Amino acid sequence: MSEEKLVAVQVADIGNQLPKHVSPSQLSSFDRCSLAYWFSSVAGWREPAGLPQIIGTLVHDVLENFLKIKAENRTKEVAWNLLRDTGEVVIDHNKSWLKEEDLVTLKDKSAESLKGYFDLEDPTQLNIDLEDLERPVTAIFESVKLYGRLDRMTRDGVVRITDYKTSKRPAPQYLTDSLRQVMLYAAGLKENGLDVGEVELIYLPGRDRVRRPTYKSALDRAVQHLVTTRRKMDSSLEKQTWMANPGNPCKSCAFIKACPAKTSKAPMPGTSESESLLATLNVEKRVRSKASNPNAGMEMLPFGEPEL
Repeated sequence: MSEEKLVAVQVADIGNQLPKHVSPSQLSSFDRCSLAYWFSSVAGWREPAGLPQIIGTLVHDVLENFLKIKAENRTKEVAWNLLRDTGEVVIDHNKSWLKEEDLVTLKDKSAESLKGYFDLEDPTQLNIDLEDLERPVTAIFESVKLYGRLDRMTRDGVVRITDYKTSKRPAPQYLTDSLRQVMLYAAGLKENGLDVGEVELIYLPGRDRVRRPTYKSALDRAVQHLVTTRRKMDSSLEKQTWMANPGNPCKSCAFIKACPAKTSKAPMPGTSESESLLATLNVEKRVRSKASNPNAGMEMLPFGEPEL
């Protein structure tokens, strides 16, 4: 975040605490705009999954289940059948808001990601343990609890963490955040006695692969970012003051009408007036639960046959 753009916003004390664990996605959210992080992770207001999130969930789910199959059976036909079959329930789940052009976009982009996967690697040659698909990573660094899930990890010659991306590869200066996330996973596994040799980002639509070796300074930076960011979260909660970043992040922010930094007449966040306003926006109130549903938000779509 650019320091000259930040605006301090006082919020009402609603009695909520921070999530007990910190995930890489939480870190990214806080870095983009800590007030938006407060709305979502502290106050519990979340915007429904949009097309990019649904596409990502769909492709990740298909690849996870695809790689659970015996290596010799990982054919393009099987992968497409998984994509099509997994999507059979989507119309009922999403027909209230998905337009015809949305269906076309989701179909095309999901298919393109799957095609990109096969252009990048031969899955019949990939040796992977089932426990290394969507493997949870937990660790504690200076009392800060890390929690996340890997897309996959392989141990064929070198232990490698891989993260799938259903977007195109960004400019080099924007790779830092994504690489730091997988480095943080590597640090978490190292804390539990497993040394990771490489981290990898696979940008499926663009057929791009980014690999980096793990090394102490990169792991230390990822851990330091985790700890420092959590301390900033703690301080913001204690002071009931969160920093808004009224710049590029606002373009896709669901809370813009409730943000005093962008909307002059917006009420103080956390007040009953703010809660009433949020209830009229395209967001929903969620209650943090210990028993989370691993399939929550798993909206899928049916597709026709592509040429993979």
